Amino acid sequence: MELDFMVGKYTLESLTNGMYASPFDLYREYIQNAVDSFDETIKEGLCGQNDLKIEVCLDTNKKAISIKDNGIGIRSEKAVRTLLDIGNSQKHRQVSRGFRGIGRLSGLGYCDTLTFITSALNENNKVKIKFDAKKLKRLLLMGNETEMSIKSVINEIVTIEFSPEKISSHYFEVILEGVDMADKLIDCEQVKDYLVQHCPLPFNNDFNWGSLINEKIKNIGYHIDCYRVILNVDGEKQDLYKPYQNTFVADRVKKIFDTIQDVEIVPLCKDEKMAAILWYANTNYMGTIMDNQIKGIRIRQGNILVGGKSTCNHFFKEERFNGWLIGEIYIIDPELIINSRRDDFEKNNAYYSFVDLIEEWASNITKDIRKKSSERSLSKDKLSILDNEDINGLNTETLEMMEEMSESVLMDIDESSSVADESFFGTIAKLLHMQKTLTKYSALNINDKLTIQQKTILERVFDIISQEYNKEDAEKFISLIAKKY
Repeated sequence: MELDFMVGKYTLESLTNGMYASPFDLYREYIQNAVDSFDETIKEGLCGQNDLKIEVCLDTNKKAISIKDNGIGIRSEKAVRTLLDIGNSQKHRQVSRGFRGIGRLSGLGYCDTLTFITSALNENNKVKIKFDAKKLKRLLLMGNETEMSIKSVINEIVTIEFSPEKISSHYFEVILEGVDMADKLIDCEQVKDYLVQHCPLPFNNDFNWGSLINEKIKNIGYHIDCYRVILNVDGEKQDLYKPYQNTFVADRVKKIFDTIQDVEIVPLCKDEKMAAILWYANTNYMGTIMDNQIKGIRIRQGNILVGGKSTCNHFFKEERFNGWLIGEIYIIDPELIINSRRDDFEKNNAYYSFVDLIEEWASNITKDIRKKSSERSLSKDKLSILDNEDINGLNTETLEMMEEMSESVLMDIDESSSVADESFFGTIAKLLHMQKTLTKYSALNINDKLTIQQKTILERVFDIISQEYNKEDAEKFISLIAKKY
């Protein structure tokens, strides 16, 4: 039996305003589509990678945004179907950055009109498809209970126009007009802040480590795709680069400068299959990095950011330590599939394997952070105590002093010292526990499974055995009893 149903108009609201975490994500969606077209452009031999560019134009007077690329474009006979189909895409999920066919709608909820203009090489016309987003909002307004399918709504709000174009032209342009200023989508600094973190940009020449990162990763067999992105604000243009710097400010309390001393490259592999490649900066690990543009290990697929600065936090047993780090993970395994919101991955076997690899690395780098903090921050007196972890090295006076210490001494000191003191107190706690459980019988001291009460009872039993039997027999009985536990 064929079922009779329709996909209602409110689905469009979920696919626009409701799909993404931030209004700024529309920039990522349109730039992602542009970069996917660049892959086709290079494949067809129309341009070299260095000739391709994306220009993001902000017109504060007209309240307009334009995102234009000189990629392959869309041929006129395919343009209408390609741009109007919803949730349908010819892109391959294992090749393209976007493949679900919904990202092109991301701007609808933030402007009065959304327009796509495209032309392909060797065609003498261009196609202009215009969405009346203002009318769409009226149709979706609560109280307007007119029953309409998505198809009916699209027919109501879309106009299509063909007009002449140079035969040598090939491009795709997105134009948002009547942009809602409340969303800050034309705020130059906020737009730039978003773009430099999310776009597939090259490293700045001023960043000393950029070329080394590219070279090391290339030697492993992976190429980082980078493209020119230009931000044009009211006619003033600037090329954008990744925001990484040689020096940066760390530690929320002292706000001190730290410096990148080296970069490490880590292939993340399981069973000889490479899931991703990680680069991270080797620094002094002074504390939380203050610059939100660079703090945290970032995940990138096709060199476009997945999630944000805190996406990798949950891979660390102590999440704060991701904020002490600088670096990027480039996804390689095609089975690691980005979800619709592009803030995480689909949960499959490849993802869980990837998580295991990252958690193992995160555990190791956390140990490195603690070690470096301890070496730098522990006082000579503390080090002299910790150098001898034999409980006999702690006299009664020292132990009493340690027992009186509290975490209040950690207030108003730098984060690195805090980590070192946490390590110090942790070691002292172990030593104090050792002291409390220490007996005169080594067979009991080395048994971690026994509670303090059990050790006390067995110690009394062993005392009685020692009193009633000669030394040789007593040692045999004690050893036999200890083995049973």
